Amino acid sequence: MTATVFLIQTVFGFYILAVVLRFLLQWVRADFYNPLVQFLVHITNPPLLPLRRIVPGYRGLDLASVVLAFALQLAEVLLVTLLLDRNAGLGGLLLLAVAELLKLLINIY
Repeated sequence: MTATVFLIQTVFGFYILAVVLRFLLQWVRADFYNPLVQFLVHITNPPLLPLRRIVPGYRGLDLASVVLAFALQLAEVLLVTLLLDRNAGLGGLLLLAVAELLKLLINIY
């Protein structure tokens, strides 16, 4: 069971990191011809392009990537909670997802 939890956290963690890095690099107006940035754009475009039709940007910020990162983090927390047979309400799951995203932002900075 713990191996499955570790695998879920690793896969989701890498992809959430990629989405958050893409958001931050767009925010600081990084050079999008950089190979690392091109890689991040390439792996995050499939879910972001349809989501951008629904979630508009705001003052140059790509809010679709924030929504995607939050949804992925919430899905990860929900899967791990279900696998570990823990009871958590919707409010607890939402709070934990926000806390995990804030922790990731602090670790990046």
